Amino acid sequence: MKKLLFALVACAVLLGAGQLSWAQQAPALASVTSKAYSSMKKDDVYVIMFTAAYCGPCRVAKRELFPPMLEKYAAFANVHFYELDVEKDQPAPDGTFLKDRWAVNGLPTFVVIYNDTVMFSSTGYSRKNTLQHSIENKINALK
Repeated sequence: MKKLLFALVACAVLLGAGQLSWAQQAPALASVTSKAYSSMKKDDVYVIMFTAAYCGPCRVAKRELFPPMLEKYAAFANVHFYELDVEKDQPAPDGTFLKDRWAVNGLPTFVVIYNDTVMFSSTGYSRKNTLQHSIENKINALK
């Protein structure tokens, strides 16, 4: 019985260590607010996921969708990835919120922005490969 208990504890420790090392290696998705975006360079490509803490699909998308894209486009200085928490957002100096300017009506919503214009928008998350392909196609056309 002691051997079985020891084996279970050892497996749990190894699994936990594996998850920790993966979490440490995964690129982080930076946060942005409407206020911060207002002062950013507009001729770059921005991929922004509108999210909220209570949104389960948002957490899954952040974990599944973004790490491969963050790695793929890490060498491109003009391609940026952000999450915008609608509950923590701060208005731009003119008092507007990006979710209102870009007609975000559900979570998660993914937008690709270039020259302050929405070039691609998709709401909801269920098909990682399809969404990732669509976002990457738009980024590649703009970068």
